[in-house]
Amino acid sequence: MERGLTLVELMLSITLASILILTLYSIHSLTASTYRDTMAGWYCMQSLRSAIVRLDADLKQCACLLPQDMRIACGEKALFISGVPVTSSHSGIHVHASIPPPYFSIILSLSGNSITLDDIDIDSSGSYDYWADLGIITESGPCVISRGYARGDPVLTLKEPPPGNLGERAVPAVHYELRADGLYRNGQLLAEAVCTFAPHVDGTEVVVVMEACYHEYRKGISYSYHLQ
Repeated sequence: MERGLTLVELMLSITLASILILTLYSIHSLTASTYRDTMAGWYCMQSLRSAIVRLDADLKQCACLLPQDMRIACGEKALFISGVPVTSSHSGIHVHASIPPPYFSIILSLSGNSITLDDIDIDSSGSYDYWADLGIITESGPCVISRGYARGDPVLTLKEPPPGNLGERAVPAVHYELRADGLYRNGQLLAEAVCTFAPHVDGTEVVVVMEACYHEYRKGISYSYHLQ
């Protein structure tokens, strides 16, 4: 004869099933949390690594052929490194066969958010050395070229009024800037997990304190570079 479960057997089965489900859920939660933390840590480290690799490369070419007293400029959450970044359309600054370095421009006029330079091809290589989103270092401080600037125009439109004065020297610069969604280099997103970017110059030492944040995970690092 077949018989049904007793109340005790039913309660025991439900209890065992509940324990099994809770155990599996705990294992899943622990695994998911560990995976999430691991991925967050990896993501933060990759962002910091991308930032440091680019910073190191830009600092190594810093002012090689430009005035040595205009190598670095710091702004709020921003860093300007003198030099022209190598791109698919520009091979960087090169020594001219008959014109020795240093190479730089002279500010001829100022008007609102615009400056006029005497030369936008400072090494006479045939390529314009200033373009939109690139930085500029003047003797009075740094500024950034507006996105609406037309490459090749000696009148440069800037994002803010220029800090320079007539007759001052000016050089193109790689521009790092921290925004709400990450660290940008010349207007392009470089490392989106970077949430803190604090550069400063201590004598001949450039020190950059950075933090990367993802979910609840934070990873910080202090990078320094000795200017030769």
